[in-house]
Amino acid sequence: MSAEVSVTTEPQILDPKLEGLLRAGVHFGYARTRRHPRMRSFIAGVKSNIEILHLQKVHDQLQRALEFAETLGREGGVILWVGTKPVATSPIARIATELGHPFVNKRWLGGTLTNNKNIRERVAHWQDLVFKQKSGELATKYTKQEQLMIQREIDRLDTSFNGLVAFTGTPQAMFIVDTKEEGNALHEARLKKISVIALLNTDCDPAGIQYAIPGNDNAARSVEFVMEEIKEAYLRGKQNKVQE
Repeated sequence: MSAEVSVTTEPQILDPKLEGLLRAGVHFGYARTRRHPRMRSFIAGVKSNIEILHLQKVHDQLQRALEFAETLGREGGVILWVGTKPVATSPIARIATELGHPFVNKRWLGGTLTNNKNIRERVAHWQDLVFKQKSGELATKYTKQEQLMIQREIDRLDTSFNGLVAFTGTPQAMFIVDTKEEGNALHEARLKKISVIALLNTDCDPAGIQYAIPGNDNAARSVEFVMEEIKEAYLRGKQNKVQE
């Protein structure tokens, strides 16, 4: 007999640490038919055919991730932030930029980690074209038709590499929104033995992810809440390093 129960009302929250998770809707999963078997232990019940995550377990997993993020901040480690879903693109760019970290929020390019030399060459080429455009060099050397073609290349490279300008090597960690969506990024992180912090919903496999945070990865409020928590933990660690 299944141990799952139907959740008909919102759970009564006494711990303020859990209230933030509840208010952000982090506890909402997907329909049971989409559930990955390894996510079962994180599920408290079902409401309106939507599986509800166990808030205390979500909180405990988040705390582990926050402790790791704080350590990264204290040590000056770099996090590569990855999230290409529409709900993730804006907060990924904002938070990574605030921390001075690299990010991917459009499309993961194969080899971003495993063939970084090639990625760096492409970024350098893009930056060189931008410099020549701003300096007026392109206008003096190329026809208007050629400049139009170069502009299209600049735009394409900007879409691909905008968050990787400051990316000079292997990051100390990666933050991923939805590991099922970002399977290629997760695969490269594993090949490079990079620790992964991930916000993953009930359809994802948490196995092998060092800091798996079960939670709603398909709502902007939930995604931003978790990312802000990770950012603040990183900054706490960074501040503690300054005070030592």
